[in-house]
Order: sequence, then C-alpha cells, then structure tokens
Amino acid sequence: MKIQIQKIICVCLVLLFAFGGCGGVKTPDNFPEVAPLTVFVTDGEKPLEEVFVVIEMSPSVGGVSITAKTDSSGKAIIKTSAGNYSKTGSPIGKAIMTLFKKPVVPDWKTPEELGKMEMHEQAEYQNEKAIKNAALPRIIPPNLTDPKTSTLTKEIIKGQQNEWKVNIAEK
Repeated sequence: MKIQIQKIICVCLVLLFAFGGCGGVKTPDNFPEVAPLTVFVTDGEKPLEEVFVVIEMSPSVGGVSITAKTDSSGKAIIKTSAGNYSKTGSPIGKAIMTLFKKPVVPDWKTPEELGKMEMHEQAEYQNEKAIKNAALPRIIPPNLTDPKTSTLTKEIIKGQQNEWKVNIAEK
C-alpha cells in the first residue's frame, strides 16, 4: 500500500512538471519592454465605464495587442499581449490611443419576463433592442476612434507609473 501511494505521488509530480511547467508561458521573442500605464476616461466629471482602450505605438510594435477596458471608475490598466503571453503595461515610446464604446439601450424587460417569452418573442425583442442601439449617437467622438485622426498621444516612459487622463468632453 505504501509503495502504491509513493508511485501515485511520483506520477502526479511528473505530470505536474510535464503539463504544468515551471514558470508559466515563455516570453515571446521580440516582446517589447513595457512600463505601467493606467488610463482614466471621463465625459466631463463623469467616469466612463466599458470603454475599450486600444494603444498603437509609433513606430509600430508588431505582433502585440495593447488594450484594456475601463471599469466603473473610468480606470483601465493597460496590458500588452502576444499570443498566450500577457504583461501589464504598455511598450515604451510614443503611444497613440483610440477609444471605443458602444452605446447600449437599457433592457426594458426583466430577466424573469424574458424567461417567460417564446423563442420568437425573445428574438423580436433582441432585434428591436439592436435597432434602438444602432440609432443611438456614438458616445466617443469619431476622431478618437481612428488612430489616423486621434489627438490622443503620449510618451510612455520607462521606470515610471505612467497615467493618461482623457476627458472626451474636451476633445
């Protein structure tokens, strides 16, 4: 019995090292050096939630995505990703930011009401909601949604806690 338990422990350890690895995902070749970057997005004094923040570097840093989404306080912590590897921060250098936020019509049916609806009624409800959402004006000014027209630029500095405050009411 004692030998079987030792064998089981040994097999578990082998599997842990074989499939669990030691140290996680390897940093990809040519992954850029990053510095912490926190973005705050507001509309006047009001923080904007659920804004997608996309950073592009100039010159371009190929093979990585630099993104985040704002929380209820309008704060987004930028992450740089390549494949399965992700690191908090933005590449160092000149950054251009674009912002995206889809306006959303609030639900006028409760989850309970939706649960009682037939499938075709739910589909009609979702279709009506999609039409109303499409008719809403965009929250983010159009010039801030395209890196070619965005006026949001900043130098990301190595060794600093970089912060970027954007008030879309001023853009």
